[in-house]
Amino acid sequence: MWSRLLKEVQPVKGEQLVPLRVLPAPEPASDKDEAAVKMSAAEEAAALLARSRKEAERIKQEALKARQQAIEEGRAAGEARGYQEGLERGRQEAEALRQEATALREEARQVLEQAQHVYRETIAAAETDIMELALTVARKIIGQEVSQRPEVIVEITRQAILQVTGGQTYVIYAGPEEADVLRQRQEELLAEAAPGARLQVIADPGLKGGGCRVETENGFIDASIDTQLEAVKKILRDGTSQ
Repeated sequence: MWSRLLKEVQPVKGEQLVPLRVLPAPEPASDKDEAAVKMSAAEEAAALLARSRKEAERIKQEALKARQQAIEEGRAAGEARGYQEGLERGRQEAEALRQEATALREEARQVLEQAQHVYRETIAAAETDIMELALTVARKIIGQEVSQRPEVIVEITRQAILQVTGGQTYVIYAGPEEADVLRQRQEELLAEAAPGARLQVIADPGLKGGGCRVETENGFIDASIDTQLEAVKKILRDGTSQ
């Protein structure tokens, strides 16, 4: 059998066998070399750790920076938003105050107008009352004056004769007491009439003391106290209404 195997592994003619070189077995590493390898690995690990820490610190700082920037941006945005909100709130409050002030001014104006209206009405009423009182007092004073001084009614009648449109017949109406006085002074009064005129005095109980009415065929003059006082009242009323 072995001879057959040897025959099978016989080299082919023309081929050469390459001799095998036997490598020497590696020598076991010494303790010194092993220590150096461990030292190198430790240094590399330390360097890697340092780089890792440095990179981590850089990332941390960048994160802190980004966070601070975000905070500042948020604060700025918040301040801007707060400023705008405050500005808008202030504008709204100012507008509300302006409207309130306008309403108060309008209310004050209405109150003032009402007060002025009441004042005018009060003054007008008071003026009317005062005027009526004054005229009443004047009427009494004139009446007393006429009764105590007969020449007063004579002077009033004389002025009325001078003012009446000329005529030939003068009819004088006066109160009963005043008529008696005028009859006694008839010649004096006739001297104020037109030449050749006639004069007649008639007692009129409807005429209050202190006045008279003079009539001719051309017109008449109402010199009664009431008429004259009404004329005075009209003048006073017209003067106060302007």
